[in-house]
Amino acid sequence: MPDLQITAPTRFFTMGSLELPDPAPHLPPEEAIKLLAVNFPHLAHGLLGTPERRGDVWVYPLEKPPVKTNG
Repeated sequence: MPDLQITAPTRFFTMGSLELPDPAPHLPPEEAIKLLAVNFPHLAHGLLGTPERRGDVWVYPLEKPPVKTNG
């Protein structure tokens, strides 16, 4: 019988070319973004996109919120 290894997938967040490792893998993605927003304030208002799997890594894209114009 072959040996099976179970590993937890790694999670990263991307915004443009910026790739950020997950600060708290045990938290949901929305809560992890709040932790990252302390150092990267523009992430506080970003939109969490659909995750994409790349091998054993889940990549969550962060999109900038739409620009609001008055007038």
